[in-house]
Amino acid sequence: MMNGGNPLEVRVKTLILYKEKEIAIILLEDLAGSFGLPILAKASEVTAIFLFLEGKTPPRPLSHDLIASVLDGLRARPLNVLIDLLEEPICHGIISVETEGKELDFDARPSDAISLALRTRVPIYVSPAVVRKGAVIFNRNDWAEGLERKAKLQN
Repeated sequence: MMNGGNPLEVRVKTLILYKEKEIAIILLEDLAGSFGLPILAKASEVTAIFLFLEGKTPPRPLSHDLIASVLDGLRARPLNVLIDLLEEPICHGIISVETEGKELDFDARPSDAISLALRTRVPIYVSPAVVRKGAVIFNRNDWAEGLERKAKLQN
C-alpha cells in the first residue's frame, strides 16, 4: 500500500471554503490532534465532504455514492484510502479495494478518496513523507493561524 514507513491515520477536521478563489482546504487531523494536513481542492470537489460533515443526504446520489454502490454490487469493498504523495501543491490519493481475495489500488484525487472513505466508513491514512512535507504542527489554540500560513505558502 505505501512506501517509506507506516501510514498515519487521520480524520477530516473541517473544511474551509474560499468562494472568491473557488478553492477549499480540507483539513485532515491525526487522531491525537497533534498535526493538521491541509489539502487544497477546487470548491466544487468538496461538496460530498461538506454534505457528509453536515449530516445531509443529497436528493440524488453523488458520484461517490454511485462508486460505493457499484463496489457493493460487485462484491468489492473499500479497505482504506491513502494520501501518498505531495508534489506541491498537488497531493495524490490511493483508494484500496478488496475483491475476490485481491487488493487493488486506484489512483484518485485526495478529495475523491476522502469522500469515498467518509461514505464507506473506511480509514484515511497519510504517508509519513506527506506529513513531513505538508503538515502543520499545532496546539489546539493556534491551529487556524498555522493553517492560514500554510495555505498562503501553497497558493
